[in-house]
Amino acid sequence: MGNQILIMLPSVIREAENKLGVLDGVILFTAASALFRFTQDLQESYLFPDNPSKSLWASAIIGIGLLMLRRKDLSSIIE
Repeated sequence: MGNQILIMLPSVIREAENKLGVLDGVILFTAASALFRFTQDLQESYLFPDNPSKSLWASAIIGIGLLMLRRKDLSSIIE
């Protein structure tokens, strides 16, 4: 028995692990990447386009506000 690294997966992934195939993973990754790029470009265009620092902070506040609205914290998402 060699050294094994045990990685704890988020519960969402653990539950779906046996139901999703490689193609599902590729599709989900591509969709998430495309949506991330879209939202990033949208925020850069409309949230304080002349002030990158202010735009970054506004994005962070929106993200934290949405998590608080849903009553989720980052640790519960990761677990």
